[in-house]
Amino acid sequence: MILQALCDYYERKRDELPKYGFENKKIPFVIVIDENGQFISLEDTREMDGKRKVVREFLVPKLPQTRKAKDEVVRSGLTAGIAIDHFGYVAGQAKCDKKTKGYLEKDVVLAKEQLAGFQAKTDQLAKILLNDSGVKSLARFYQDEANLDKLKQHESWNDVVKQDGTMLAFRLAGCAHLVCQSHDVIRYIESETALESDGFCLLKGDNAKIARIHSVIKVKGSQESKPKTPRVVSFNQKSFESLGKSQSYNSPIGELASFQYSTALNHLLSGHSQNSFHIGDMDYLFWSEKRTPLENTFSAIFGYSDNPDSGTEAVKSLFQTIHNGAYTAADGQDRFYLLALAPNSARIMVRLWQNGTVAEFAENLAQWFHDLDIVGRDHYGYPPLIRLLRATALKGEDKHLSPRLPADLLRAILLNQPLPISLVNALLYRMKIEKCPKDKNEKAIKDNLDFLRTSAIKAWLNRQNRYNPTFKEVTVSLNPEEDRPGYLLGRLFALLEKLQQDANPGLNATIRDRYYSSASTTPQSVFATLMRLHTHHLKKIENPKWRGSMEKRIGEVMAKIQQFPSHLNLENQGLFAIGYYHQRQHLFSKNTTSKESQHESE
Repeated sequence: MILQALCDYYERKRDELPKYGFENKKIPFVIVIDENGQFISLEDTREMDGKRKVVREFLVPKLPQTRKAKDEVVRSGLTAGIAIDHFGYVAGQAKCDKKTKGYLEKDVVLAKEQLAGFQAKTDQLAKILLNDSGVKSLARFYQDEANLDKLKQHESWNDVVKQDGTMLAFRLAGCAHLVCQSHDVIRYIESETALESDGFCLLKGDNAKIARIHSVIKVKGSQESKPKTPRVVSFNQKSFESLGKSQSYNSPIGELASFQYSTALNHLLSGHSQNSFHIGDMDYLFWSEKRTPLENTFSAIFGYSDNPDSGTEAVKSLFQTIHNGAYTAADGQDRFYLLALAPNSARIMVRLWQNGTVAEFAENLAQWFHDLDIVGRDHYGYPPLIRLLRATALKGEDKHLSPRLPADLLRAILLNQPLPISLVNALLYRMKIEKCPKDKNEKAIKDNLDFLRTSAIKAWLNRQNRYNPTFKEVTVSLNPEEDRPGYLLGRLFALLEKLQQDANPGLNATIRDRYYSSASTTPQSVFATLMRLHTHHLKKIENPKWRGSMEKRIGEVMAKIQQFPSHLNLENQGLFAIGYYHQRQHLFSKNTTSKESQHESE
């Protein structure tokens, strides 16, 4: 199903993706030669993007597949590319050994074999493409050994050999295209890739030439877990094979189908793709059967856009589109796909695969943002997924995220299911251990974190209990009618903290720093102390009307609390956080503040 959907995506994007036999390749340096094959210069294609150099991509003939021998990836000289390859083939340059900082004899021998293979391939091509001036000039280039010496003496050559496997191509002086991009070369490759069938393709359902080795997939992931040649389909051990079949013949997929799915996958994973985002060690890819507005806004909805306001606009657009009925029409029945990939030591792992109609996904996303909605959203906007996830991690860093949480949370969102319990556990833990900042800048960040965490806890509570017959939905803002103990205790804690702050202006630390963790889990152990403290704080309030107002508010909440529980379960701990947040927002809202100011001045 996954590979078939990727093949369909290739067909949909056929005009934008390379044809069979070609690929987009990053080529940092181009060797410029004249018609006589003489070396002219070494052209650097890299361009500055801010402080880093970005390598230009070219559409070129696809390089032959690698074969794996022991733990090294090698290609024999007979598998050289067509007028393009790495410096071993093009210039006979051995790679530098990282340990000795020199050249090992085996690498020098291999580079000579590769160069000989590249020269033989070029001579063979020149005999076939008699009218291609670029190929003929390239053959002449290798007839004069001085050309390689001039190439290696060029000032940019040191940059070429800095990185193993630097790609090199050729361009004829005065031509805009590379030698490997000429019309004659393209027609030759198309004729060479005409396939003969030798088996039955499981993806296409027809007779085809079966791929022995599948293409490498350019996943990101961590360097520690990233395999040297990551593939989706791979039989790299004899123990994986059966019925006398070797390598990928164990799961017969045609070379054309293999090319299509791998090209589509690498396109989705590319840096310029708007159809992917990266969290932790996983790449998340999404696409639809046909072009749809959801495909264009999906990444922005989850917070992976350079424009911080684009996520809010994307969510507004989503609600508007659903309201207008666009996703209930024919287009709403098209399929939408989400795929999460992660590398490991052997091959690429599929961590998440979800598919459904565009209408289903759009409605479930709208429900997700409805569940998240909480007071403060007008100021902070709709919380994107990445910020919610980072709110669960130490220092808000991706490397501290729970490995399974992103995929589990995405699955719950897209299927409109209860959220994973690991989410609320992580959020409550961060709220209990983090201290209130003293710096104004840090305080603004902390307030934002409170908003993010509380909105996610609200979503968790509402989804957890939605199918309960006695379910009582957690509201967006302060609910005076809510009588669940966790919510009431959270409200009371917020009122006691505000009283302490008013009684002691400029206080460096409040009761939240010292008592929040205990108050939200074992309230019986601390609330007696807090209530004794509050009597002292009341005495310090000089304005009698304000003192009376706070006494009244605290009394109203206390009247609903029968007793302080010895322990709060997870649901009530979540309600405590929401009650605390709701009450704080109500205390500091503009309407409340203006009324209180008027009340004090009377």
